[in-house]
Amino acid sequence: MAKSGYAGAMRMATVGVTDLDRALTLFRNIMELKVEREGHLSGSLLAAWGLPAGISGRFIELSCKGYPLGWLRLVQYQPHASEKVRLDFGEENADSGTDVGPKAIDFYVADPIAPYVEQIEHAGYKFRSPPVKHQIGNTVSEECLFSGPDGVPVLIMVGHVHAETSMRPGSPDGPFSEIPTISVVAGDLEGTRRFYKDGLGLVAVADDETGDEYRDKVDDLTGVPHGTRVHFLLWADEGEASGKILCVHFFDQTGKRLVDRMKPGKLGFSLLTHDTDDLEALHERLSGMGYDIVQPPVDIKGDGDPYRMMMVRGPNEEMFEFTQR
Repeated sequence: MAKSGYAGAMRMATVGVTDLDRALTLFRNIMELKVEREGHLSGSLLAAWGLPAGISGRFIELSCKGYPLGWLRLVQYQPHASEKVRLDFGEENADSGTDVGPKAIDFYVADPIAPYVEQIEHAGYKFRSPPVKHQIGNTVSEECLFSGPDGVPVLIMVGHVHAETSMRPGSPDGPFSEIPTISVVAGDLEGTRRFYKDGLGLVAVADDETGDEYRDKVDDLTGVPHGTRVHFLLWADEGEASGKILCVHFFDQTGKRLVDRMKPGKLGFSLLTHDTDDLEALHERLSGMGYDIVQPPVDIKGDGDPYRMMMVRGPNEEMFEFTQR
């Protein structure tokens, strides 16, 4: 459980889409996530997100059987959004897989992984690699990445050997789990540790470089040349296996920064929502540490019960929405 004045686990990841109904055929119909809430974004929230007047948005929030963390919020903007947060696969791959910024949203599936791959491919989505089984420290995973709605990277994985700090008991608890983890390409490990540990109060449940024997497999999974060194740094709210942040560092192969890409109004993985019990304390600490406060604490109305929110940019171009009910 989060320490007072710090951030809890990721409650929700926001993904911008051009066609909300088509996105639901994947996340609701195939993955069987549960629709928890839907409607139109309030003017108060749109303004706090920094969107210009005249922009509206329809949203749907989904969970895995009501589990309170790792929700997915899909948003379709009007007029339609056009710029993608990340474009590192396919014919228009203007970005590199090692560029610093938001990467993918992850889901657990049961073993074997092949039927889930076939089901997703049948729905028209393309996988970027075949399933890759690898080991980092004592953790054994089998994973593959596909391009979801509007090309957003989505990773599915089997946790062959995962500690309870990484995979909650009973997961996937359905065909697909909640979002246990999202991934971010990190530009600097020490700066990343400072933000997540000292700023947010999260705990590193993994902090390891891929071993030589698995390096080529992990390189295939992440779409980088063989021989590229990869370090995984996994952050969690202590005692909570869901809503984690996986920071992936590529050492000397690290690419450019995806500056000002991750934010509401874009297509793809655009926002991370975490709760806190003391927004003012979190604001004071993060601003004192020199982080970019994009939106100082503000009251949000018209989005269910009123709440306080602020937006902060992390060290790897992450965009966070911290909320206090």
